[in-house]
Amino acid sequence: MFLSLLRTATSLTQIHQIHAQILIHGLPLQTHLISKLIDLHSIDYARFVLDQTPSHADFSLNSLIRAYTLQGSPKNSLFLYLKMLRNSEKPSNFTYPFLLKACSTLGSVFEGEQIHTHVLRLGFGSDLFVCNSLIDMYCKCFCLESARNMWDDMEVRDEVSWNSIISGYVQLGQVGKARELFEEMPIRRNVVCWTAMINGYGKEGDFVEMLSLFRHMLVSVDEVKPNAATMVCLLSACSALCNYEVGRFLSVFIDVNKFPLNAILVTALIDMYSKCGDVENAQRIFDGVSCKNLPSWNAMMTGYMQCGLLEQAIDLFRLMKAQLVKPNEITLVNVLSACAGLGALQLGREVHLYLGRNGLELNVILATALVDMYAKCGKINDACLVFVKTSQKDVALWNAMILGLAYHGDGRDAIAVFSQMKRAGLKPNDVTFIGVLSACNHSGLVEEGRFQFSSMDDKHGLSPKLEHYNCMVDLLGRAGHLEEAYELVKSMVIPPDSIIWGALLSACRIHRNLELTDKIGGVITAMQDPNIGFCILLSNIYASAGRWKDVARVRRLVKEQRIKKPSGCSWVEVDGVVHRFVVEDTTHLKSQEIYGTYEILVNHLKAEGFEASHLQIDGNLVMNYEAWCFPKRNEVIYSGFLSFHHRFWWSDSSETVLRTLSSGFSVIWA
Repeated sequence: MFLSLLRTATSLTQIHQIHAQILIHGLPLQTHLISKLIDLHSIDYARFVLDQTPSHADFSLNSLIRAYTLQGSPKNSLFLYLKMLRNSEKPSNFTYPFLLKACSTLGSVFEGEQIHTHVLRLGFGSDLFVCNSLIDMYCKCFCLESARNMWDDMEVRDEVSWNSIISGYVQLGQVGKARELFEEMPIRRNVVCWTAMINGYGKEGDFVEMLSLFRHMLVSVDEVKPNAATMVCLLSACSALCNYEVGRFLSVFIDVNKFPLNAILVTALIDMYSKCGDVENAQRIFDGVSCKNLPSWNAMMTGYMQCGLLEQAIDLFRLMKAQLVKPNEITLVNVLSACAGLGALQLGREVHLYLGRNGLELNVILATALVDMYAKCGKINDACLVFVKTSQKDVALWNAMILGLAYHGDGRDAIAVFSQMKRAGLKPNDVTFIGVLSACNHSGLVEEGRFQFSSMDDKHGLSPKLEHYNCMVDLLGRAGHLEEAYELVKSMVIPPDSIIWGALLSACRIHRNLELTDKIGGVITAMQDPNIGFCILLSNIYASAGRWKDVARVRRLVKEQRIKKPSGCSWVEVDGVVHRFVVEDTTHLKSQEIYGTYEILVNHLKAEGFEASHLQIDGNLVMNYEAWCFPKRNEVIYSGFLSFHHRFWWSDSSETVLRTLSSGFSVIWA
């Protein structure tokens, strides 16, 4: 009766009651009780029952060793085995496979070798399952020679034996030897073996051979079909190479052959589509399945970030919280990056608070994301605080701090941080010098910029890239050293891009150098795909000089080549919610109120006596006062002021701040 009750029990409460009756009646059902407790994942309770039982059955000991290994407690498996030996209890051939698996999980080759000795001493050296486990253990502990010796000594080998040694060679990067064994196999090669070889070529980056082997698999005499693991290997290779054509074929192959979509395969599909730029298909797969795990959510969020869809990434994070999915480090780094891109300071602070409230360690990766977020949201003091409180700093964190100070115009502080970085023994990289040169640029530190630029190659062995040249050309140009900047561009070992020529053209506008403008204008207009912004700038320079024929020529070029200016996009954060606007946008729910606020602001300026109908900007650009004070139909600013209109209208409080982000830069009204 108690045995049947034990078999049908579904909760620990029922087990407690049955256990009490077993003890009261002295029934020998401990083995069945231990098995049931293991099925209910109550391993500690099972161990307690085992320790209270005078004589142990081999089955109970082996079951508990297996449970410890499979449920993430491999050390307890080894401790239980030691107890067996001390109690002079003889292990069986069923003891060793999971004991050796515990060694491979821990990477404990020394203990594995001792267990190998016990196997030989107890006469299990010819047991096929034990030998396969030994090969697997040696391979996973990177002792390939011992694994091969074990494999060579085996008189009988099955599929698992071949799979284990081939997977071992693949794991250690010896794909050639793995392929030799693969071709020599005298028995049918199963899907595990084929997948191991396909994965090996994928790790080596040999995409051609990987696909060739996959096609060979489909028509092989082995008559084996790929499984989800095979497709994950192939999709991962497509993701790494951004090979959309093959990735799309594999996705269709999965659909046509009706592969069951598990969480790992779903994540691989989302990752492939995202990295290949097809975020719509990635979202279709994500929305269409219920078997989503945290990596699936992270893959979708990373895809949004890679495609520049920052608002969708934040919306996905909010959906995660609504569905009680607990984020991890990857999730939070993505969200912080999105907050930095949108200027969403309030949400960024919420993420920072989440770290503290949930006891998550502020490691260097999260600290870097926080420093970047605070700096880009205008809170450089908070960025400095996070930086100082982070004990272990890597190059990326130092770079984030230097760049943050640079973009805030704190050039000398950025140089000071750079000096601290070198004293700490860290080697600067390309990104470091982008920050250093940007700091010099934003603060007008010409001599310091020259010194740091030359030190890249002389002291640090770094060749300047386009970004470094751009910073240097902009720095020299703004300071009036136009000829030096022009000579630097001509001496570049890599072809200058339109951004560098544009920086030099901007300097020509500031310093009214028409001779150099003509030279640069010829270069820009001769490009295969001229930058519309620089064409407009060139036209404006000619207009300010009264060279209307040149203005008409540039405008004709723009029209003939059908160069279009992309729509401007702006964001404003109100009460933790980021609102997005494009030029002359009327889709916002409060569109009428926003434009009404615009009229109120214009009327208020008139009432204050602002009567100037024309202004000169930089001495040459004529605009009316409405266009100067408020960019034409810039709904993002009006929306922000609409929010202020209800609560802080013309408040004197220092806390009254409107933060907007427009076309990559932030505007803060205080």
